[in-house]
Amino acid sequence: MKTKINLLLLLTVLSTTSSFAAERYQKIVDRMNVLKGKYPLVSHIFSIGNNDDNVPLYAMRVSLTPTVADPNKVAHLVVGTHHGNELAAPEFTMHFLEQLLEKYTSRALFDENFTDREFVILPVLNVSGYNAANRHEKGRDPNRDYPGPCFNSPGGSLKSIRAITQHLTSRIYTGGLTVHGYVGALTYPWGVNVSNPQTLDQNAYDKVVRKAAELNGYRHGTSTDVVYPVDGAFEDYIYWKHGIWSLLLELRDGSASDISRTSDSIFAYFDGLDSSPSTKNQLVSACARAGTLDLHNE
Repeated sequence: MKTKINLLLLLTVLSTTSSFAAERYQKIVDRMNVLKGKYPLVSHIFSIGNNDDNVPLYAMRVSLTPTVADPNKVAHLVVGTHHGNELAAPEFTMHFLEQLLEKYTSRALFDENFTDREFVILPVLNVSGYNAANRHEKGRDPNRDYPGPCFNSPGGSLKSIRAITQHLTSRIYTGGLTVHGYVGALTYPWGVNVSNPQTLDQNAYDKVVRKAAELNGYRHGTSTDVVYPVDGAFEDYIYWKHGIWSLLLELRDGSASDISRTSDSIFAYFDGLDSSPSTKNQLVSACARAGTLDLHNE
């Protein structure tokens, strides 16, 4: 009888744990809906598509005209949670979203930095991984599922990745941010295996990111030099394919103070960008550095 009771208790705990985990993404969606109710004039929730479990991938557009994508505005994109075990990534993204909505409400009518801009914020791309606190989605690493200049694969084995790549064709984005942890770095292309990781935009990137890093004390530079080289990552894909000024944020520890300081850094980053995508995004260096490994832990 004792064994049966213990087994019943174990099954109850596992069921409760599974139910709690499944609520993670729903709690993010609920928080987005609360913000939509609080800031109805500058926010709009929409789905970029469904994942392999047929779950909608919800994003919020923040703009003075939020219900439509305005091609006359400078648009920026923030994507969180490629890796589901990096639980601070959606927390940062939601904090940034809250700060952004406050800024639009208080400053957008007279601050040109907001009048002619719109942001699209996607807190969670890897829903199943996030619910399970697992890096992967359907057994695959979502942030190795993109085409790239040194990666011949067409990518998009996951529906979530196909959804975001398709969304990127729906309008022109100028700036892009992807949120990860936990290195404590702000980095930019290239992050692939190349003999020289600096792009033709190195000086522009260094100027903007150096200023942003002054606000949170993070290391900064190319992703290859500061983190390590990988193939198939979002941060290189959007720059290589669309010329989007791309920043990889690696939170230091995801604490409240880390998130707050880094949010200020990201606002400084977007403020410092050009108003149009790069036209110097071609790979000009040879692929493949010998002896470098993808650690699969960023």
